[in-house]
Amino acid sequence: MIKDPRLLNLFVEGLRLLHAAHLQGGEQARQNIGSSSLPKLKRMLTAGSELNLIQAKRLEPIFKSLGRDIEKRTDRAMGGIADANKALVAEAGGRATRDLANIASGQVAAHFYISTYGTLRAYAEALRLRYAVAVFDRTSAETRKIDVAFTALAARIIKEAGNTAYPQESALYTTAALHPVRTAAAGFALVAAGAATVMALMPPATPAPRNARRLR
Repeated sequence: MIKDPRLLNLFVEGLRLLHAAHLQGGEQARQNIGSSSLPKLKRMLTAGSELNLIQAKRLEPIFKSLGRDIEKRTDRAMGGIADANKALVAEAGGRATRDLANIASGQVAAHFYISTYGTLRAYAEALRLRYAVAVFDRTSAETRKIDVAFTALAARIIKEAGNTAYPQESALYTTAALHPVRTAAAGFALVAAGAATVMALMPPATPAPRNARRLR
């Protein structure tokens, strides 16, 4: 039973901003596809854009379970990340540098999500919103895998940035042992193949309370 209406209001407002941030992040990832050169990065950004929309949709049953509307918001933090991303890309010289700029901004966004979900999870725990906790844990796990995958890809790009063949993927993945599928980024390496693979990687849905729909 929820006992603190002030904490509940803080939770709901944070949830609204998080929902907006996912929509903004999805749009920024979509825009970054055009300024990226490496085909693998383009696929990762495409999958990431679609995943952001899935994650935003996943928050909707929480609002309904609380009898609250989503309401339209603009998350200033995510807006700042997007603006910084555009500035980095504009200043970058060369295809590899632009790719690294987009990866760096993607990781900043990932860590923003992770920290925000951590805060809201603490609120949900205090409010005994078990369904919300399950949703947050699921999305946080996905986001951590994305962060690891970006790190692995950035490391390979840095090594090959001076290669005149860049951005040919064969120049980046000639050694099977270094392929993302065989690294700690395995969980997200397949996400880059598309949204269908993203859904396949998601863990089984946690049963929702009677007044909330299943996780999407």
